[in-house]
Amino acid sequence: VITRYEFALARYYPDGSLDTTFGNGGKVLTTFPDLQSGIYDIAVQADGKIVAAGYAHDGSNYDFALARCQVNGTLDTGFGSSGLVRTDFTAGSFDVGYELALQADGKIVVAGDHYNPSGNNYDFALARYNANGSLDTSFSGDGKVTTNFGADETAYAVAIDTNGRIVVAGKMSDPNDTDFALARYTSNGSLDTRFDGDGRITTDFNGGGTIRTDIAHAVLLQTDGKIVAAGWATSVNSDAGLARYLP
Repeated sequence: VITRYEFALARYYPDGSLDTTFGNGGKVLTTFPDLQSGIYDIAVQADGKIVAAGYAHDGSNYDFALARCQVNGTLDTGFGSSGLVRTDFTAGSFDVGYELALQADGKIVVAGDHYNPSGNNYDFALARYNANGSLDTSFSGDGKVTTNFGADETAYAVAIDTNGRIVVAGKMSDPNDTDFALARYTSNGSLDTRFDGDGRITTDFNGGGTIRTDIAHAVLLQTDGKIVAAGWATSVNSDAGLARYLP
């Protein structure tokens, strides 16, 4: 028996019952042809269409994967290839999208990680798409950006400020520690050097050279420009971790 993972969506009424006007009895399964796939994040556009992001896996490598559904749950054929999009950062790499954000102009930003076997490390990975699902070539020339902090990095959260700058949060791991990691990009995809000098920052909650694990899983932007990252941090136990940064 072959088990295949698929994109799965369900929509509920406010009382918790399934919305039977959506998909098949309130549920939608979306298959990437001949691939395993899974969703890590969804967002609803202003027009009610639903964008989902995650991964597609062909048995050897992973790609960013997106799907967009109409309000009734059917795939939006005006998006990508019959409603589906796959993005490979480099041939043979492992690329997983963990969170997405919608820009006011309809563009879609997805953040996650990229693993290149030849480099033997994970990097922050960021892709921006036009409203029709094509890669936005005004973003870093090809629509894709990877960022290395000098170790292994994964981005779990993304937010966009009123100036179009993109803030990404996650973790950086080396043999000695795992810390909160944040990066900020300009609207064209380059690292914003006004953010801690090189566009990148890491935060160790415990310090002292002790091996601990601090991972940011969410990021929000305050109206005054300050950045709040939340996740978990280990001391003696695993605790909630919260850090706030100046712009």
